[in-house]
Amino acid sequence: MAFGLNSDDAAAFKLLLCLAVMYGLMSMLAHSIVHMKFVKPLAIDAPLDRFSEARAVEHVRILSQEIEGRQEGRPGLREAARYINGQLEMMKERASDEFRIEIEETVVDGSFSMMFLGHSISLGYRNHTNILMRISSVDSRDTDPSVLINGHFDSPLGSPGAGDCGTCVASMLEVARLIVDSGWVPPRPVIFLFNGAEELFLLGSHGFMEKHRWHDTIGAFVNVEASGTGGLDLVCQSGPGSWPSRVYAQSAVYPMAHSAAQDVFPVIPGDTDYRIFSQDYGNIPGLDIIFLFGGYFYHTSYDTVERLLPGSIQARGENLFSIIKGFTNSSMLQNFYKQASPEITIHQDKDDGAIFFDYLSWFMVFYSSGLALVLHKIPIAVFLILPFLLNLRNFSITSCLATFSDLTKGFLSHALGVFLAIVSPVMFSILRLLFTNYSMNWFSHPYLAYLMFVPCSLVGLLIPRTFWSCFSLSQDISVFQASREVLSDEARFWGAFGFFSSLTMAYLLAGLSGGFLTFFACISMLAAWLSFSLAAKHYGRRSLRSILFFVLPMVPYLAYSVYFGGFLAQFLIEKTGMMGSIPPPYGYFIPDIVVAVTIGVVTSVCIGPLIPVCGHWLARSSILQFLLQIIVIGLAVSSQFFPYSIAAPKRVVLQQTYLTSGPNHLENSSYELSVVDSNSLIFLLKHAPDVANELQTDLDLSFETANLSRQENWLALFPVSFMFSRSLKFPAKESTSKKDIHFPYLISSKPQTISDHGSRRVYLELSLGSLEEVWVTVLNVTGPLSNWSFADNKLPVPEILAGGPPSYICRLSGASHENWRFWLEAESEEKLRIDVAVLDQQLTNEVKRLRSLFPDWVDVIAYSSFMSTYTF
Repeated sequence: MAFGLNSDDAAAFKLLLCLAVMYGLMSMLAHSIVHMKFVKPLAIDAPLDRFSEARAVEHVRILSQEIEGRQEGRPGLREAARYINGQLEMMKERASDEFRIEIEETVVDGSFSMMFLGHSISLGYRNHTNILMRISSVDSRDTDPSVLINGHFDSPLGSPGAGDCGTCVASMLEVARLIVDSGWVPPRPVIFLFNGAEELFLLGSHGFMEKHRWHDTIGAFVNVEASGTGGLDLVCQSGPGSWPSRVYAQSAVYPMAHSAAQDVFPVIPGDTDYRIFSQDYGNIPGLDIIFLFGGYFYHTSYDTVERLLPGSIQARGENLFSIIKGFTNSSMLQNFYKQASPEITIHQDKDDGAIFFDYLSWFMVFYSSGLALVLHKIPIAVFLILPFLLNLRNFSITSCLATFSDLTKGFLSHALGVFLAIVSPVMFSILRLLFTNYSMNWFSHPYLAYLMFVPCSLVGLLIPRTFWSCFSLSQDISVFQASREVLSDEARFWGAFGFFSSLTMAYLLAGLSGGFLTFFACISMLAAWLSFSLAAKHYGRRSLRSILFFVLPMVPYLAYSVYFGGFLAQFLIEKTGMMGSIPPPYGYFIPDIVVAVTIGVVTSVCIGPLIPVCGHWLARSSILQFLLQIIVIGLAVSSQFFPYSIAAPKRVVLQQTYLTSGPNHLENSSYELSVVDSNSLIFLLKHAPDVANELQTDLDLSFETANLSRQENWLALFPVSFMFSRSLKFPAKESTSKKDIHFPYLISSKPQTISDHGSRRVYLELSLGSLEEVWVTVLNVTGPLSNWSFADNKLPVPEILAGGPPSYICRLSGASHENWRFWLEAESEEKLRIDVAVLDQQLTNEVKRLRSLFPDWVDVIAYSSFMSTYTF
């Protein structure tokens, strides 16, 4: 005995320690991979025939630091376009005679409808800039199938846009330079599209697909995006067909792709230009490649060049160059030629369910959906025929049924363990929140989430094992000539195997692509069981040496599951800061519950396959007591951590609202504040006393006594405004900087007309007044609207807000000295009501001062909203 433990307990702790060390080393490996530690960035003086991250970062620095504000409506966007154009012209000047290089700057306009964040809206746009570069051989033809590389150079509100998407533009510029300077002449044309209006809901790509003459030559595309400042540059969407992912698997230098991402991406708020090219306005095969880490800074003022993760751009650039070579050399490129007509006249690859994933970014595994249909059925087939295989020596229907009964008990035992592994951390998170003043303590310290939830989840996994002895075996020990110990081990192992094989089959039947992970688990478990069975003959079933022989064949799977699960948990933790402020009473608990569930699932996937064999030692009372002590320590430690920091800021939206009537009359002005996570504005004001003092509000403010901001006051951000709840409204200080401006206003441009069918058409003209940095204008039309001049004269699906009348929303964008002119058609004499919200990026001195008072762990997106209402 040592430290009061008997020999079995000591062996159990020795096993726990060994497993902890193993998972710790795997976590360090996974961390280094997802943070690009294995990629060496090349310096600015690297050979010209190599992609250089330092040269690309210099582009990012100029776009995000020297050029101020690349948002629509601000001068910086035009300056960025000139910079990009200038860089392309210099490449063209030094290109050899073997190249044919064409550069165009186009201005796009149009109107269409789309679903975004679950809401139907129409969009009208004008004067948005796209810059294109077409690189081809001198003997190429204008109709040759080409490969499109797309990235946007506009940035979101209030953000320098270094990651999103300065890194995209910089990578494209450096790849274009590499093509020219390396002397590699692409066998098929390569088109670089630098589009200037992605943040305004994919307008630049829509303009290209609808208006540009090159759009009907695109045979494949790669859309580069950023949901953070680096890390994994993951293929999040691929298709139509499996050809794009196959080219990626064959070409990528640092493969980073999971077909499972395509199962998850549709439920994540937001969209990319991939949608325009491959779904809404084209059927073009392509890849959607996105930086996923550094999400703390996504769409914030902290998205600066200093936040970029070293190695990320280097990996992206080398991958992109190699993928371009793969596409342009592919004999299948011509098979996806898209004619100018809406009909697709090619024979298209119908294999949309291909399975692919990278193994620790070392290599890619790729197989077709047809092969997956066969492979992924094998585990469940093995499980179902096991009762017959295990009874070959003494075959009888009774013995087969008894074996099946025991395997079913093992299956249910493992399923219960997985259920408890998910529920236990959820219960712990709820209990913790009942005794703390704020949620998301783990937000700026992700390791806290593991400290709090992994022990809970592990206890949940082990609980059914502690009660296994309470259930009798159906198999007759004398008939099978095996000990109860052996039969119990087999029942637990094969039950767990059956659980993972059932999940693999469920993925297959659901048509999802994530079944490769559970299939990998099944194959690894078979190898581990064979190794364990052989070792047990020499060392005994309860020997730690036998367990070693069980764990070793599982190491490749376990390392991958830690990599996959760790990446998933980290991505989700970073995104909880912008998942929306859900109304009480449940909103306060949602982020912690979501993270707890995720880590419970990850723990079940990473540790679950070991439990049938290792559970004999890990389910001992001494181990469970130790884990419970860690849980208590996690509870105590986590309560000492503040959720936010400069490296993980809290997001706040500050809107100065102006209610106007006509071009010169200001009725009212107010400050409206909202947050986009579960810690409310009350929490914020308590920890930002200078802000509370400036707003002249009490630190003990409550939502019962506060002046709440109405949802319709946030019309300028529709539909993003639906992520807000319990926003607050405060009186604004009088400002002199807005007194001399002309406000936006809406008037009739000519007399209304009545059709033969009795509908009346109202002709309107919208002036934006003297506002100089308008980002977007939003119209909300209610009443008997039957048609309008937007979106090809087609109304979107109406919005029904709080039981009110149907509303039709249209967003207008694009700088111009001309007014917006449009018509609305009403089916009756009832008045049409039009609410107008104009988002202007110029701030008063008072708003700038208020914004400066927030702590440095808060990121404030501030703007002005000019609102007015009209009836016609």
